[in-house]
Amino acid sequence: MFFSSSKFGQTVQILASGALGQIGINTFTPPTAGEIESFVHIVVQVIVGVVTIYATVRKMYQHPETVVQLPAAVVVTAALAVPVTEQPAATPSDPADGIR
Repeated sequence: MFFSSSKFGQTVQILASGALGQIGINTFTPPTAGEIESFVHIVVQVIVGVVTIYATVRKMYQHPETVVQLPAAVVVTAALAVPVTEQPAATPSDPADGIR
């Protein structure tokens, strides 16, 4: 790391390693439950953001579907040609009758 080829360099390296070790031991404490919860919330937000961006880009490069346009007269005629029939009302005595 420093000048480990000389006695002075070795001494400085030992002292620096010891000092950094003490700082690291005293500073790095286990996280609390609140810190873990905050970290998990951030991770979830990042995942949601990445998935949203991926879906947006994917949708942007997707080929549009072909839409078949019919004249309005055909659509109205087809809608009027369907007869409207009334469905029999479900009786309270048979509960399976109302389920279709």
